[in-house]
Amino acid sequence: MITRIAGTAALVLALALAGCGSDEPHDAGSTPSVTASADASGSPSAESTEAAAGVTVDVTIADGKVTPRGERIEVTVGERVTLRVTTDAADEIHVHSDPEHELEVAAGDRGKELSFALDTPGQVAVESHHLDATIVQLVVRP
Repeated sequence: MITRIAGTAALVLALALAGCGSDEPHDAGSTPSVTASADASGSPSAESTEAAAGVTVDVTIADGKVTPRGERIEVTVGERVTLRVTTDAADEIHVHSDPEHELEVAAGDRGKELSFALDTPGQVAVESHHLDATIVQLVVRP
């Protein structure tokens, strides 16, 4: 699951997606979801915007497979990106940026996180080292 709080545009997108969604779990081929919080007026609340600013990517490694796999996620320069990993096997998650970022996870880790911001526009691959798989491609916009 990918979470973004980015003002009214995110709220509109979240409401549009909610109409098309279901309560069923998403599979590896599903489109990442975007969620937003709002106050009673329908405007994004200041508290939710501050608490959840940025993008969170929930990564699951189970039975030799990683989810998500190869999805493109747009972020802006300086935006906080958090990878939250739950895994049944040891692995290394590599963020191929400059500077590079790495997260080592152990079998049984649940919700282990790595947060970072990217300073240069372009594409950045996030990969599972042991599975030799691209988890996401971060498309960094100015």
